[in-house]
Amino acid sequence: MRLNRRSATLASAIVTMALLSTAGVARPASAGLLDGLLGTVTGVVGAVVGSLAPPISPGQYTLRFEPTQMVYSTPNGSQPVMRPSSVIGTMTISVSNGQTDLQFSVKNLRPNTIYTIWTVFYPLAWPMYFPPGSARPALDPNYPTGPAGYYVDGGAVAPTAPLSAHFTNGMGLDPGVTFVTDSWGYGSVHLTLDYNILGNIYDDGPPVGNKSLVTQCVVDSPGPQRGPCPSATSLQRVTTTWLRKYIAQVPGADRAAQCANYDASDPGAIFWQCIDPATVDSQTGNGLPRVWRFPFDHFRLAAHPDGLTHGFIGGNESEHVIDMVGRRCKLTNTCP
Repeated sequence: MRLNRRSATLASAIVTMALLSTAGVARPASAGLLDGLLGTVTGVVGAVVGSLAPPISPGQYTLRFEPTQMVYSTPNGSQPVMRPSSVIGTMTISVSNGQTDLQFSVKNLRPNTIYTIWTVFYPLAWPMYFPPGSARPALDPNYPTGPAGYYVDGGAVAPTAPLSAHFTNGMGLDPGVTFVTDSWGYGSVHLTLDYNILGNIYDDGPPVGNKSLVTQCVVDSPGPQRGPCPSATSLQRVTTTWLRKYIAQVPGADRAAQCANYDASDPGAIFWQCIDPATVDSQTGNGLPRVWRFPFDHFRLAAHPDGLTHGFIGGNESEHVIDMVGRRCKLTNTCP
């Protein structure tokens, strides 16, 4: 059965209500449901307008990416970098009218390689550190659950892609900052993001992904796996999605203006995903749900030596190599 967006929204609300209603709280049902939804976000109740990171005014900026130690090695079967000491990665960011024009180019990196860029919200350990055997830099251990004010259900990273991008769970190249280098290790990409990637408050900035993942057990044996997975290292991550905002998470006085699908006469409507009026199609009435935002800490340029991208998440440790990072603090002159 094919669902339109409104039907899918209603179905999602029903599932959410069913899951939350099993919590067994000894309070009125409506209060328990509301607490459950609001508990999704750490420290977020009502309208939040405070800055979460140093502000960056709309305009045009150039962010120079920094190579990691991975450019001097060939982990995960990757191609050798053409000229490790001469690797250059440049991102040009231009923000206007709530949209971002983003251009990225690299020189002298791995030839004939698929690359993607990921937006990372957790702080990067600095000086940059790679755990033994890892092909990605470590996150700052002082922030095990993310930066102050981050979301309980928010993932550490999200794709650098438009909200309206049509992801196909890795079946084909992912939308967003995805490109393939040529035989000399040169590559570039240019796209428009339908949000302000430099924003620094909860309702402005890059969208956050949900940390809930689908996993499957992959063992070195032909045929399907039976019984429990023998090792945690055999669990491979598959995909996730944007962290949605529900009508219950919008202040009551603002719901009619901020949520195109809000029905004040239906108490259960607060458990629907909140549709952004700016995205509603005048012909069909369909639109996109609002998504929680948070200022990014850094970008990661990931090589995919297996020749595939992996859907809404970057994949597993053995499926990519982080060759460069682009730190937000370079734009605000606050780097350690």
